[in-house]
Amino acid sequence: MKIDSIWHGRFWTGNPDAPEATSIAVHNGRIVAVDDMDGLSAKEEFDFGEKRVIPGLHDAHHHTMGTGEQLANVDLRYPTVTNLDELYASLAKRAESLPTGAWVRGSGYDQNRLGGHPTAEGLDKVTGGRPAIVEHVSHHMIVANTAAFELVGARGREGYPDIPGGRVIRDARGRAEGLLQENAGDPIQLEAAKITENESLEALRLASEQSLKYGLTSLTEPGIIVGGALGLNSPIINVYQSAIAQNALRPRMTIMPFHHVLHELELNSEGKHTLDLGIRTGFGGDRLRFGPVKIVSDGSLIGRSAAVHECYCGESANRGLMVVEPEELLTIIPAHHRAGWTVATHAIGDRAIDHALDGIAAALADSPRSARHRIEHFAIATDEQVGRAAELGVVPVPQGVFISEFGDGILTAIGEERARGTYRMRSLLDAGMVVPGSTDSPVSDANPFVSIHDLVNRRTSSGADFAPEEQVTITEALHAYTYGSAYAVDRENEVGTLRVGQLADFVALSEDILAVESSSISSVVATATVIGGELLYGDAK
Repeated sequence: MKIDSIWHGRFWTGNPDAPEATSIAVHNGRIVAVDDMDGLSAKEEFDFGEKRVIPGLHDAHHHTMGTGEQLANVDLRYPTVTNLDELYASLAKRAESLPTGAWVRGSGYDQNRLGGHPTAEGLDKVTGGRPAIVEHVSHHMIVANTAAFELVGARGREGYPDIPGGRVIRDARGRAEGLLQENAGDPIQLEAAKITENESLEALRLASEQSLKYGLTSLTEPGIIVGGALGLNSPIINVYQSAIAQNALRPRMTIMPFHHVLHELELNSEGKHTLDLGIRTGFGGDRLRFGPVKIVSDGSLIGRSAAVHECYCGESANRGLMVVEPEELLTIIPAHHRAGWTVATHAIGDRAIDHALDGIAAALADSPRSARHRIEHFAIATDEQVGRAAELGVVPVPQGVFISEFGDGILTAIGEERARGTYRMRSLLDAGMVVPGSTDSPVSDANPFVSIHDLVNRRTSSGADFAPEEQVTITEALHAYTYGSAYAVDRENEVGTLRVGQLADFVALSEDILAVESSSISSVVATATVIGGELLYGDAK
């Protein structure tokens, strides 16, 4: 039989029945043989030599459009900028290159690293009258300048209104200081999101290039984000379709619509919320498909807006925000479930996790069926919540990389004792749950090897231990980034392992990740990325 290609190397297949292989045969984008090459001849043969080759990596929570936009924006992440003066200087340099009236956009600042938040007044001084929007690293808050406030109809900063589900930080005179948390930033984010289709395509291209470099062959977009605006419509989906048709976007995409665009249809849909034509989770092909519906129920931990039962350290009146009220979660989660959707609820704080679990329990009691409902982040989780989530069949989606990226700030925000239950891993696996790997890019850099490193080592950037009892092995962390992330979107029969019938997605590595010292995991890089049997990054002999 004549096939497309045969690949040689030291394969870790992720298949427990046959974990090691030396050859893989590919035809029409799928694996047709593992090791047994009898009777096969190939148009092409490739050899990775002694390099370790693993299944393609899958980031289960990767804001792909947002990642590309951040790559195009002024980079304000630490250590690119280390204080507020450097932040303002970077924005001033970009503003000088822009025409009058153009938006000045920056992304990724962290007040915990810079000594505070930027302000509208500070932005006004460096942007030359242009509107400016600066996204916090959490993507749960922004800072805007006076010109941006005026563009949305506010009379300067005095007239900007309070918005339910958000918080406007004001000075003693009641003027908006510039910092807008959660829903409070929506009007300005929507105004700033008025970009062209070509700009969106370029953002997806940039994110795709980075993903291939990192060995990411599949991505789950947890809520379509265009220009920082949350929403979903036909033109936005068309951007993803166009990017894939033009091969500007190469990783396989699972995308989540936000819950507010789902609705009841006129016929045969009483009590069910879905998209037009009854589209639901699973619709699409192997390059672009619908995943769960996304609900953002609370804020962010590093921004101290996640909904918690116990107040943040040093803030006796701050228990965070519920962006969606608990009573609404008890209605909409069952409504989406009845319509055939898997539901992915963003819940970071323990208070929000309780409400998300209540909604999932109500859905399963109302309409019993097998469903892999997810809780995105599942950050501050008690032992009781872990047990309840396992019993309900929930897929938790924590981000290991937050340990090194934000761990010191988390310890300051909630204290060491509460942090012991934060971004768990070991206890989730021990409870019998399948856990995926993810970074929440661009909140953190999408490099999967840094995230795997953190899941294994659990140390903050300062070297402090962060719930070390939650450590896992390298193999367990790698399993999360391959099979676990595929399982989280019901794709484990297509990707996540290297076996006959699976899509031919795999990655060659600079070092054998299964044999390196745990302290060196983050130094591993992808040297070749193959999707559907096509070499898209790097090289092979």
